Amino acid sequence: EYSTDGGTTYPNQIVAATSAATGVYAWTVPDAIGSQLRVKITDVGNASVSDASEANFTIKGALALTAPNGGEIWAVGSSQNITWNRTGSVANVKLEYSTNGGTSYANTIIESTSASTGTYPWSIPDAIGNQLRVRLSDTTNPTVEDASDANFTIRGSLRVSAPNGGEQWGVGTSQNITWVRNGSIATVKLEYSTDGGTTYPNTITASTDAATGSYPWPIPDAINSTTKVRVTSTADSEVYDVSDVNFKIVGVLNLVAPNGGEDWGVNTAQNVTRTMSGSISNVRLDYSTNGFTTSSPIIA
Repeated sequence: EYSTDGGTTYPNQIVAATSAATGVYAWTVPDAIGSQLRVKITDVGNASVSDASEANFTIKGALALTAPNGGEIWAVGSSQNITWNRTGSVANVKLEYSTNGGTSYANTIIESTSASTGTYPWSIPDAIGNQLRVRLSDTTNPTVEDASDANFTIRGSLRVSAPNGGEQWGVGTSQNITWVRNGSIATVKLEYSTDGGTTYPNTITASTDAATGSYPWPIPDAINSTTKVRVTSTADSEVYDVSDVNFKIVGVLNLVAPNGGEDWGVNTAQNVTRTMSGSISNVRLDYSTNGFTTSSPIIA
């Protein structure tokens, strides 16, 4: 029999009768979590012949962390489930995390949450690194615990907000590349592609402050319709984002003359003049007598 009150009573039968000669009995330990357990053995034929544990022993539950258990990559600000299995009626668990591979667990996720659920939704903190581990422990008995078997990673994230597709930016103008960051990413690299994102051979800047979320870009003479921009963490090349859809870089034309108010005579030779930004090969000239409701070509 066993007692859960330090031997005051023995209401719990382990087995009604077993051979005394073997000197051993294999007991499947029950879910009787506590620290005042004792066992009593009694001669079935003579109840006055008995003995009991001289001091209390403990029955404790067990915990097994299943996620994160090593190798996961979780983004700052995302919600991820910490999961575990429990053995025994452990009521509540404490959750903590380490940023040094389990050497210490200085960061509390939650002091107490129900152990029976087997899961806890964790809003991933700004603890960017690759030596993260989680530990859970019984709130009433911290020796009942388990931790991640191996390190996992917390990463920041980046999202390009402009140019994100459909823009038409003129050569020589200044346009703002903008992005949103999650986590303490210090600096980012900016590049652009002219083949729809297949390659990014063109560096805009090798490093700029990520916290600003913006960079003024003097648009280069790279006229095309399949341009994308990529923003990458300089500390971790796997943290990046690109324009969702292609945008255009276009040349810029500015008509200088005639630009209004001129008085040109029929059959006189007058110069149509313009300025240009970007490597535009050829232009078409048209004139209109009705505000360009209709027009006629000067030179096609």
